[in-house]
Amino acid sequence: MDFLSVDRVSEDAVQAPPESVMKSEDQDETLLSAVLTLPETLRQPMYLYYFEHFNTLEIAEVLQIEPENVRNRMSRARKKLKMMLGKKLEAIRDGRERSRATLKSSS
Repeated sequence: MDFLSVDRVSEDAVQAPPESVMKSEDQDETLLSAVLTLPETLRQPMYLYYFEHFNTLEIAEVLQIEPENVRNRMSRARKKLKMMLGKKLEAIRDGRERSRATLKSSS
């Protein structure tokens, strides 16, 4: 099941939620473009994590795999993304961490 094909991901589906305002739209688009080029098994957990804000346990449940497999797939995907994006990936990852800190402090 490829529910993350380029054809099925609408612009509305990838709009940054309010808590990730700190990330620029350019970074979102760059990351989304790169994630969508990954093989399906790597693309799905990365999309769910970065764009739907699922945690690894939720992703494991959705994909019906073990949480350890989710972590392994995400690790492999990050390595591929790092080769594709280089230093841009670090800025993107940092942006997500900042948005989470903002969420925690506002709760």
